[in-house]
Amino acid sequence: MKILYGTCNFATIRTEGSLYVDKTPFLPLLENLSGRYQLFLRPRRFGKSTLLSMLEHYYDINHADRFDELFRGLWVHQNPTPEKNKYLVLSLDFSPVRSDGTVAEIRTSFARTIKVALRSFINRYKTVVPDLTMASSIVGSDDDDAGALVADVLQIVAAAGHSVYLLIDEYDHFGNRLLSDGEESTYRTLVGTNGYIRNFYGSLKALTRTSLVRMFVTGVSPIMLDDLSSGFNIIAHISQLCEFNALAGFTRVDVERAVDDLLRAKPQLATDERLGNRDQLMGALERYYNGYRFSPVASERLYNSTLVIYFLAAVSSTGGYPRQMLDLNVRTDYGRLHAIARAATERDTEMRELLEEILTNESVQSPLVEQFGTRISLDRARLVSLFYYMGMLTFSENAVETVEPQLVVPNRVMRELQWSYLALALEDHDHIKIDMTYVENALTKMSVTGDIQPFVKIFHDQVVKRIGLRELLKFDEQTMKLMLFAYVAQTQAFYLMTEKEFNQGYCDLLLGLRGIGTAAKHAWIIEAKYVKTDATENEIEAAIQQGFAQIEKYTADKDLVAMLTRGHFLKAGVLMFVGVKDVFFRAWPKT
Repeated sequence: MKILYGTCNFATIRTEGSLYVDKTPFLPLLENLSGRYQLFLRPRRFGKSTLLSMLEHYYDINHADRFDELFRGLWVHQNPTPEKNKYLVLSLDFSPVRSDGTVAEIRTSFARTIKVALRSFINRYKTVVPDLTMASSIVGSDDDDAGALVADVLQIVAAAGHSVYLLIDEYDHFGNRLLSDGEESTYRTLVGTNGYIRNFYGSLKALTRTSLVRMFVTGVSPIMLDDLSSGFNIIAHISQLCEFNALAGFTRVDVERAVDDLLRAKPQLATDERLGNRDQLMGALERYYNGYRFSPVASERLYNSTLVIYFLAAVSSTGGYPRQMLDLNVRTDYGRLHAIARAATERDTEMRELLEEILTNESVQSPLVEQFGTRISLDRARLVSLFYYMGMLTFSENAVETVEPQLVVPNRVMRELQWSYLALALEDHDHIKIDMTYVENALTKMSVTGDIQPFVKIFHDQVVKRIGLRELLKFDEQTMKLMLFAYVAQTQAFYLMTEKEFNQGYCDLLLGLRGIGTAAKHAWIIEAKYVKTDATENEIEAAIQQGFAQIEKYTADKDLVAMLTRGHFLKAGVLMFVGVKDVFFRAWPKT
């Protein structure tokens, strides 16, 4: 089985026999909706572009003779819909639009993107609509009025009696980049009242009275919807409809089929000790990439499809897990969206407080806001909503049982991402910054030599002392643990697990070895304890003994120890914080 990571062209995927999860059963549902102009929001890298490519190849009148080639074996091949190969398809992808430079330069980039798409459209359909050749000069002109350009071309199509299906990918991409880069003034000029982009969508709305009979738009967040209100008030927001929960993303059955196909194609992987058995492979995929629900009444949890493909491509080519479980490209995408949230919150502590709440409880309750713009700051509900659209929160199993829906962290990569964002929030507001190179080196030494003192010294010098000097942050046991996790989770020295991942006990830090082929030999069980600055020696000792008692329970679990150590060594102890005065480590006596 071939696994094409980073490829979203439906024809390429199908003709090269690559992994493809069938989304064609959703076609009749989309056709039968009362709204023919549809908006579908999902987190970054969730398979939206591949979905659009499938729609293009299914509805394009020019692909009618390839229907059997491209769709044989898929559900729709035996169940074609009335609108199969019925339309001239115009595809617009706004990801290449630049977000730097002047307003005029961005307008030119937007218009250039439209012109490229229109030239392709004219070349593809000039035999179907011969008069389209007249539009070549229009598209080749210096005119940068994108709405007028599209209108001129589609009016020719309407005069010929044909209909157009418009596909827009990443409608919000360049807008998000502008906002994340702090270019709010430029954004408002382009997207606000009488703005260039807003007028473009107004032109599309006018075309729905003639040739533009269907539209499918994808994006990540609704942050532009309010700003585009007049042009987008025809759109049907289908993102949270239960029947479209799995329109993008993979179900568990999809992932199991992909894993089984891979193991059949490469049977040597089934005995590779770096991967473990099939159940362990599925377990890793579930922990890191599963957990999404996009409707409060959806029963099925979904996997991030792009990250599953990223993972399986690494397994197929190297025989091991990817070193970074979250693709760096995806991390960058999430980082830009997070920058919007940081810049647009009402209070400077709002981001840190929300992250602390999420990471402490692994859930929040909040109404979801389906449409908002930049005219107002992001209050708590909008901030939580943005986290949901980013994919950092999702509906819980019992989301509908409360007045305000309960939202949870979907999986491991999103939790680790939030740990790193908490570190940023601490740096932003509380001026607490640790050089992560030093942390990585100290944790690597812990894993190789079993020496924890360099890490303790870093935390003492760069965190505890700074808090003591500035007194900017309320420092208690919960804050201390959150900060500890925030910095440890950003490194690759260990596989970090917390008490939330186990039903028994309340151990704070379980630092497991990541796998074979490294110099790492020491796994760790660490209980973090906190007492006030003026605590007595007896109070400190009592806290340490309480930590030792908890460690006893964990070390008695042979399966847990085996999972952490992978046949190597286990070290354990209590990391003791004495207010903002001191931090030290007491090794567990039986190690």
